[in-house]
Parts: sequence; C-alpha cells; structure tokens
Amino acid sequence: MSTSKVHMFKDTQSFNDFIEENEFVVVNFYALWKIQSSHMNSKFSQLSEEHPEVKFVQVDIDEMGELSEDYGVSEIPTFKFLRNTSVVDGFSGAQSDTLTKKVEAFSEDAKAAKEPETAD
Repeated sequence: MSTSKVHMFKDTQSFNDFIEENEFVVVNFYALWKIQSSHMNSKFSQLSEEHPEVKFVQVDIDEMGELSEDYGVSEIPTFKFLRNTSVVDGFSGAQSDTLTKKVEAFSEDAKAAKEPETAD
C-alpha cells in the first residue's frame, strides 16, 4: 500500500521553514471548490510517491491566501518548482501531462545534484 508524500501546512512560517530545509520542492496551489484541483491533487500525490528525491507541498489558497499572493498565483491549480527557495519553473492549469514532464525533469536535476563528485 502506497502512502502520499505530500506535505501540507497551516501557516506560512511552517511552509517557509520547510522550503528553506529542502533544495527541490514542487508546490501545488489548489482550492477544494475547484473541480480541476481534485484531479490534479491525485496526480500530484502519485508523482510524490514516484519521485522521493523531490519534496511535494500542497497549499490550499483559501487557508493560505497571503502565501498564494506572495507567489503570484492567479489561476487554480498553479504549480511552482522551487530550488533553494527560488522559483525556477511553474505553470497554471489542470495539465497532468505537463505536470508529469516537469516533475520528471526536476527529479532528474535533483538526482544529479545529489550525486557525489568524484575525485580525480
């Protein structure tokens, strides 16, 4: 039985602490009332299980509206890819193929960054 690796926070400080502690993070800004969010939340959860080298976070815009504004979220769902706390990629809309491709590429970057350098 698989378990989701998606993290959820109730306050901005906990979110910011988590972002600062993890190099590669994908954030899903969603809303419970938005039908497209439900489908994408399922895909997001599935991807979190398949790519453990990346951290996955869901942010409910109704609970953390200020954080959504800080990240310039104007459409739901919106996905932001953060490396070392900086947004390096992102997109809006219920595009599961786009999400999969971007997470796979981001995951490869995370794996490459974690490989030890070989001494010559």
